[in-house]
Amino acid sequence: MNDSPQALQSLEALHANVTDAWSGALLGESRDVGDDVRVMSDDGLVRATEALARLQRSVQVLQARCAAELAGRSRTGDESDVAKKHGFATAERLIVQATGGRYADAARLVSIGEATSARRSFAGEVLPARHPHLATAFESGAVSLDAADLIRRFLDRVALRADRDDLGDAEMLLVERAPVVGVEGTQRLIRQLEAHLDPDGVKPREDELRSARSLKIWQDAAGMINLRGAFDPASGAPIKLAIETLVGAELHAARDARPGFGAKASSAASGGQGDAPHLDGVVAEDRSIAQMNADALADIAWLSLSSSDAPPALRAVTVIVRVDGDDLASGEGHATIDGIEHPVATDTVREWAMSAGVSPLYMAEGCERVQLGRSRRLFSAAQKAVLVARDGGCAWPACQRPPSHTQAHHLRWWKRDEGPTDLENGIMLCAHHHHRVHDDGWTIFIRDARSWFIPPAHLDPDQVARAGNIAPDHLAREHLASGRRARRATRRTDAPAEMGAPAA
Repeated sequence: MNDSPQALQSLEALHANVTDAWSGALLGESRDVGDDVRVMSDDGLVRATEALARLQRSVQVLQARCAAELAGRSRTGDESDVAKKHGFATAERLIVQATGGRYADAARLVSIGEATSARRSFAGEVLPARHPHLATAFESGAVSLDAADLIRRFLDRVALRADRDDLGDAEMLLVERAPVVGVEGTQRLIRQLEAHLDPDGVKPREDELRSARSLKIWQDAAGMINLRGAFDPASGAPIKLAIETLVGAELHAARDARPGFGAKASSAASGGQGDAPHLDGVVAEDRSIAQMNADALADIAWLSLSSSDAPPALRAVTVIVRVDGDDLASGEGHATIDGIEHPVATDTVREWAMSAGVSPLYMAEGCERVQLGRSRRLFSAAQKAVLVARDGGCAWPACQRPPSHTQAHHLRWWKRDEGPTDLENGIMLCAHHHHRVHDDGWTIFIRDARSWFIPPAHLDPDQVARAGNIAPDHLAREHLASGRRARRATRRTDAPAEMGAPAA
């Protein structure tokens, strides 16, 4: 006769199954966990994993039952509150301490336990669980805790808007399919059921997802451009499809390039000269899926920048790469990309120069300066490129706006001062600081290839000039060039004295 509590007898049976599966899988003597799993047969290892999973689900059932009961005894509002007697504000906090887990996991145990446990009416009558089909499946271990929580949240969410009979049918379908399709498949099925049971809720849910869409782009200290985003279904569908299609085409091409069955042996037998296809390992596809996704997104962006069908704003811009002409010819040195802080190798520029969508800007002494005078009000793309090379982005002191957020503006205003559209009269400013210059009455002048900002008297009675921003690459290049010129001058000054020194 088994003297164990009835509630634990099934748990003991499962524990015995784990013992049998573990022992039966061993091909050698049992020592410890690490040694045991290494000497298990393949099939035995699978059976042991499955037995442990069944035991785990049974333990989770008991945990959920205990959690629900603890929660019920911790809501009395008097001195009998179990959680407070043990020094915790809620039953969930007590469970977190007991399990060493997260608060969300403890709350999930409570919710599942309450949704699948029998209830009592005010008269003391025993009532079935709130979700009886889910309770049966969860109790038997057919549905895992994660899947049960998904189903429970879905049923509670649509309960007030769905027909009761339809809701019961949906519950039966979910507990039937969850063991087969797993948590992710259950989630996909829930989305479709929710649309059928609550058709009026589809649009509000879509609007909620759309309002939560976001995309953040930033450059980290290593120079990597990071993207983190979330898209609603309508916005994300074309992005997902485009990337998956490009990556799928690459994967198909790589698969088709692999030799067929027997092709390698046939090729070897014919000295490598046969008709059988042979994949050269040197050129074989070696990118991860994540890397292929990144490359696909970059390809889509390049196409957008070069397409005649792109939005007008995209057709008006281009990726500008700045490289010294001598460096480009020799393949040495580096280049910079407008809006990107990290430099790139000159070899990279050479690769880009052979593809569409990139405009190298050759910076060397003697380049012709573009002057438009009064013949044109707006600065040309070439003029803006030269101004960005000087200012970096917005020239306002300490402003971090990149070139893509700026426009070229006249230092001497076009209308009021009849200023020309020439480089000496241009400056790059973001919209905010352009308005500040006009509204507050700042004066700007250019000296030594750098902008200077003089505040109005009501902001600074002394009107001390503030140095404007300068492109980091321009600053570094000029600083190093200045040092080199000084050292060359020193060597030329010292050379005659050394040459005229008396012989020893």
